[in-house]
Amino acid sequence: MKNFLLGSIIVVFLLSLLGCHHNSTSSDDFNTQKEIIRGFVEPEPSNWVDYIKPIREYMYHRTQAVINNDIQILWQKYPELKHNIDLEQGVNIEKYELKPLNEGFDLLDANYNIESYDRIKVKSINEDEVIVFVHGSIGYLRNDFEESGGEYLLKIFLKQIDSQWTVVKTDEYTLPEYKEWLQEKEKQ
Repeated sequence: MKNFLLGSIIVVFLLSLLGCHHNSTSSDDFNTQKEIIRGFVEPEPSNWVDYIKPIREYMYHRTQAVINNDIQILWQKYPELKHNIDLEQGVNIEKYELKPLNEGFDLLDANYNIESYDRIKVKSINEDEVIVFVHGSIGYLRNDFEESGGEYLLKIFLKQIDSQWTVVKTDEYTLPEYKEWLQEKEKQ
């Protein structure tokens, strides 16, 4: 009985030491495993909090602009988005979402989920600028109680101004970019 008890204590001790074993995977390897698209990685939890708030705020103003059919709601908050609009590249094209979603019916409400398909990814440009990759969804409730909207892929450029992150540019994936992204994702 003593041998069994002593053996059990040794096994428990060895198993507890295994739990304390240092992970030999470097943080670079870990970041490479989390990388989804070139240069974008999941932010650390403390940084995630810093980036998700301005993304939520942007999505709120964006959906309010669409519901109210008034792009000024978005542009008053983010004046830089009214410049350098490029429909073919998907840059700052929010105003083009208003008309098709408001044709033939009124929008009553909107729901968005920033991380409905995937967690946000971040790419640092410098200490005051980052790009946040968002793979989420937007649903608009119409006055006929049907829904419009769906999946979106979006790069949101944030700049730190007066110690707060703010949106200075958006780049929505066009259909060809979306198809390329799908092919790249399938390879991983």
